[in-house]
Amino acid sequence: MAQFRIGIGRFWSESNSWSCVNTEVRDFEDYQSGVLPGAELLNHPERRDEIAGMVEALGAHAGTEVVPLISAAALPSGLISEEAVRLLEAVLRKQLQQAGQLDGICIALHGALSATEIADLDGYFLSVLREQLGTKIPIIVALDCHAIVTRQMVDLSTALIAYRTHPHVDVVETGARAARILLGTLEGKIDPVTRYRKIPLIMPPPDAGTQEGPLKDLFETLSEWDQIDGVIACSLCPGFAWQDVPEQGVTTLAITDGDLALADRLAGELAQQTWALRYELAPEPMLDPKAAFEQAAAIEGGPVVITDSADTVGGGAPGDNSTIVRIALEHRAEIDGLVLVHLPDADAVATLKGACVGASVDIAVGGKRDRRFSEPLRVSGEILSVTEGPIADDFAATFQPTIDTGTILCLGIDNVRLVLTERVVMGPQPSLYRRVGLEPFEAKIVILKTGVGFKKSFADIARAVLRADCPGAQSYNLSHYEFQHVPRPMFPLDEDYQWVEH
Repeated sequence: MAQFRIGIGRFWSESNSWSCVNTEVRDFEDYQSGVLPGAELLNHPERRDEIAGMVEALGAHAGTEVVPLISAAALPSGLISEEAVRLLEAVLRKQLQQAGQLDGICIALHGALSATEIADLDGYFLSVLREQLGTKIPIIVALDCHAIVTRQMVDLSTALIAYRTHPHVDVVETGARAARILLGTLEGKIDPVTRYRKIPLIMPPPDAGTQEGPLKDLFETLSEWDQIDGVIACSLCPGFAWQDVPEQGVTTLAITDGDLALADRLAGELAQQTWALRYELAPEPMLDPKAAFEQAAAIEGGPVVITDSADTVGGGAPGDNSTIVRIALEHRAEIDGLVLVHLPDADAVATLKGACVGASVDIAVGGKRDRRFSEPLRVSGEILSVTEGPIADDFAATFQPTIDTGTILCLGIDNVRLVLTERVVMGPQPSLYRRVGLEPFEAKIVILKTGVGFKKSFADIARAVLRADCPGAQSYNLSHYEFQHVPRPMFPLDEDYQWVEH
């Protein structure tokens, strides 16, 4: 008989309050492998998410039985619909009922799940676990560092730990860390206690992510604190700035072995350090999109990356905002070399996929998912390529090595190469362009709908990175939005505010 029976699961998406595309049942069913209940969760040996780390750590512990509950993910988008919440909750409750006696739970929650009727959906799923399992069973939670940590999440869990990288390269490791904390708790080796601070700071990701600069320094502090006697895990959650919710703000978490005073001190110190760096942590000012193209044209060589962070799919934006495409076409004559850009557009692909290579076409592209900040753009060009996915996940955006794009088309509009995909694609993927015979590292300009994620795939090759201030659901210019529910005052929405941690 197993010494411990441990339930594992994962809910992953990211809910953008400004996206006009709600996250529906079909989005969970169609993304990657869909909603995986029970044993189906373990039938993906190539997965590279928290579940992989949990299974590895728990599998290495003799006498432990892994009890799979549910894995459900959807591409980041707008608020999660009530119907989707009911589906996920029903599957979770059914799996818990069928699981039998469990000794502990290790679950990965994004931490920025929000539904049309439930602001804190991560906390709600934890409440379901507690309702079904009681208050004594330990629940260890692995979080994305962009979690908006709530009081409910802290109260209902035994410990919460978050990624320490952005772009996220420690996802598997975070799942393994969570599993090891759970095992130590069940064996009586540690007694996790938690303290946290909520900082009145709403923060788009700094340009450098965690690879350099002040955010790197803050996360390196966490690694140093790992060596302090009694520390189990400390986390910094810079949060997700595009959620208009009552507990918005940056969070510090300190988990110690029974030492509440130490946990309280470390959570407070990290909060003070983060607040003191608030100006340094702010993203660099962005360029008017037209100015970005003018600067790109003057730079010798390439590729020059122009980012449209306001339409980042990985942050819940629809991905088909046509603004940057329109401006690229307006400035194409000034650019000496190829300009590459991608839009997901199922309607345009369906219309064009039967056309022959070499055909001249006129069609409206983009602005079909993003109806709030964009509109369709009429373009005329030549079909250069029609092919099919999948493509390699160069960006490591998903738990699988490939991404299903559906049909892929490439339109040539003078020196602009507009790549259209049937499905929305996560992450800036060089493989997408290579699939249609283009080498993105040899282009003059590559337009990427990303804020920080380009660092995984383009940072080492880009001649320059220019950030365009475009309209969209994930603009780093927060003045574009009218927040109604975030607590005030909140920096930088209230720039003169002075906060003192108590």
